[in-house]
Amino acid sequence: MTSIVKTGVLCIPTYDEQAVQAVHRLLHARLRGVVVWAERHGAGQRYWVEELLRRWCDEEELDLILTIGGTAPAPGPSAWEITPEATAAVIERLLPGLPEAMRAAMSKKTPLAFLDRSMAGIRGRTVILNLPAGVHAVSLALEAVVDLLGAALAHVRQEPVIPTLEDALATVASLDDGEDDEPMQPPSTLSTPAGAGKRPGRSLDPEEFAEFLRRRSREQ
Repeated sequence: MTSIVKTGVLCIPTYDEQAVQAVHRLLHARLRGVVVWAERHGAGQRYWVEELLRRWCDEEELDLILTIGGTAPAPGPSAWEITPEATAAVIERLLPGLPEAMRAAMSKKTPLAFLDRSMAGIRGRTVILNLPAGVHAVSLALEAVVDLLGAALAHVRQEPVIPTLEDALATVASLDDGEDDEPMQPPSTLSTPAGAGKRPGRSLDPEEFAEFLRRRSREQ
C-alpha cells in the first residue's frame, strides 16, 4: 500500500501560477503517493512565514513542504528575500545536499545559480525544501532532487524499508564489476551485499541513480 505524502506549497511573496503548476507536474509524475494538501501565498514577512511553516509541520503534520521564491540575495537585515532565514528558524536538522544539487544543476545553464540561497531541512517528520522563483528555475531545481525526496521521506518517517547510501553504492559497485560482460542497467534492488568490488575512477551517473530510485519506489 502506497503511503500518502501530504504536501504543502507556499509561494513567497506572490502567487506564481506557472511555477506552481510546474511543481505539481513534477511531483505527481515522480513522487509516489503525493497529495497537495495545502497551498498558500503571502508577502515575504519572515515571522508570518515561520508561523505558517510551524503550523504545517506541527499541527497539520504535512510530510513535505515546498516553498517557491524569496531565495535571492538581498540587503540584510531587510524584509526582502527572507525564505531561507524563515526556514532556518524552523528546521531542526539540515539537508544541505538537496540545495547543493539544485544549484549544481542550474549552474549548467547559468552561473547565477550559485547566488540562489535555497536551503532544506527537517522539522519533526517534515521535510522542508526552498525552491527559487520562476517557472524555469523552479523546474530545473526540483528536477534535480525530486527523485531523492522519496528517500529522504523514508528516513524521516522511519519506514520499514529505507534506502541507504552504502547499499546504493554497493549495488552500483557490483554492476561496475560486470559491465564488461553486459550493458549496465540501473539497479532494481538495494539488497546487494556491501563489500562488492568497485572499479576505481568510475562515478555514478545521475540519470542512472534517478532511475534506480524510481524503480525502487515502484517495487515497494
